[in-house]
Amino acid sequence: MKGATTDRRVTTSIIAGLALVALIVHLLTIHRYGYFRDELYYIACARHLDFGYVDLAPLSAFLLRIELILFGSSLFALRIFPALASALTIVFAGILTRELGGRTWAIALACTSMFGSLFFLAVGNFYSPNVYEPLFWTGAIYLLCRIINGAPSRTWLWFGVVVGFGIQNKHSMVFFGVAVVLAILKMDLARRFDCPCHRTPERHLANGTRLAHLGVVARYRKEQ
Repeated sequence: MKGATTDRRVTTSIIAGLALVALIVHLLTIHRYGYFRDELYYIACARHLDFGYVDLAPLSAFLLRIELILFGSSLFALRIFPALASALTIVFAGILTRELGGRTWAIALACTSMFGSLFFLAVGNFYSPNVYEPLFWTGAIYLLCRIINGAPSRTWLWFGVVVGFGIQNKHSMVFFGVAVVLAILKMDLARRFDCPCHRTPERHLANGTRLAHLGVVARYRKEQ
């Protein structure tokens, strides 16, 4: 028991340390390039908030509005949230690996691979909805793994919230939700993994949360 506690502390330190290093690297480099052309469009959307845009879901514009209010519109200020999102994605990659049974080296490898990926290094250095997408996907997968491993049924609620906000960030999150539904129907996860929370009120509330987010998107598209 003591050994398990020690291992958990070590892995938590590794996850936090690598996420912090990633955050520092991003903060030291985010001001070295000029405005990416799409960032000017996102700033315009943030200054004219709506339930959706022609090619953009509303959440990233809302988050950018908060960032503009808090920090201003300088290059450095504009990219603080992307740097934080990249660091949080590394955190979720680490705890997801631990939830899947990975130990110290597996967790370190997962976090390092995430940190060293050219894609994540790039999207963490400018503002766009793309930087939040891996965060929502990784967070949702982590919660789903916890549910499979026997987490309390209320975890379904958090899963629904994460997927819902992911849809409000990029509509491609719908593909993830469809994949989860198909996986449950096809593989019967409740019996295969002895998951007692397969049929619970919380799960239905999670489904309702996702549908509510989809309803907002559908209503906006209809009005367009």
